[in-house]
Amino acid sequence: MYRFMLCSLKTGRVLYEMPFTIAGSLSRLLQGFGTGTLALPIHDPACSSTWAQDVLPWRSVILVVDEHNRILWHGIPINRLRSGNGIVRYPCVTIEGYLLRRYTPNLMFEAVDQTAIAAALAGVAADAVGIPLTIDAPASRVIRDRVYADDENARLYSRLQELAAVDNGFNWTMDVTWTNTDQTSVRYVFRTGYPHLGNRTSTPEHVFELPGNVTDFEFDERWGDGDAATHARAFGDGDSEAKVMSKPVVDTVREAAGWPRLEERRSFSGVTEQHTIDAHAARLGRQLFAGQELITLAVREDAGTRLGDLHLGDTARVSISTPDVDLDAVWVVTEWSLTQDATTYSPTLARLEA
Repeated sequence: MYRFMLCSLKTGRVLYEMPFTIAGSLSRLLQGFGTGTLALPIHDPACSSTWAQDVLPWRSVILVVDEHNRILWHGIPINRLRSGNGIVRYPCVTIEGYLLRRYTPNLMFEAVDQTAIAAALAGVAADAVGIPLTIDAPASRVIRDRVYADDENARLYSRLQELAAVDNGFNWTMDVTWTNTDQTSVRYVFRTGYPHLGNRTSTPEHVFELPGNVTDFEFDERWGDGDAATHARAFGDGDSEAKVMSKPVVDTVREAAGWPRLEERRSFSGVTEQHTIDAHAARLGRQLFAGQELITLAVREDAGTRLGDLHLGDTARVSISTPDVDLDAVWVVTEWSLTQDATTYSPTLARLEA
């Protein structure tokens, strides 16, 4: 079973254990924020009498830990829902969601390592009025130019996503870890990985099999808006004729094979150089020209890879043999979720470019 620890968001100090339950799947995403809902039975004898003052939106962070005291998930309450039945629900976001609540000030970077730019953006959220972030952003030796203006009203989260999405970009995430062996406090760590986070290998130790440790799955081949295209363009800064625009990138193979043109255009603020916007378009093409393939698994926690050993960005072998799916491939773990049922968890793996 899981345990739930209540902490102060501003300090990371552990306050005490609380009898939360999982009211909706708790998710974590590579390079994005996860979500989930926790429920607090306030009449439970283990519930503190001061719960109403202690568990508050954007002042608390709740940890989900396993039997080995590993932090599996964390969530910042963003709402508090009461229905008069003695169960208080707290919809939550993971720590990455804080970057959606802060805006990007005036910043200028000329010939700066892209992960140093990412660290500077994350550092805005770590100011005296923010949260105490530790930065772990090793140099990528990929140099970028960026100009950000306060009056563009761009959130830190959006700036990071745009910066990471360029060709030869990087991965980023934010983790919550113990600061000491007594486990009386946690720290928040902003991490980057170039060219990616996680342990990626063609012979991974993580293996998910059906028949085997996989009890159920859903194979999702996405060709919807934003998931696939045969023609991509990227747009940067500037007005009218002065706007920086990429050359079109076209999937000539699929268009010749019978697909109609499917267009995708995306904007990348802070980009003023032609070579940079062309790199964004090239990355878009590689992401979109074959559509998206993802598989979400239900995995037995007691068989093979355990959730506490799996990291976002790791590669894993997935081997599925059914009448409608015959898949044996090494894909990347991009997301996972857990429920109150501690016997299973659900990783999502995606076919990604190398």
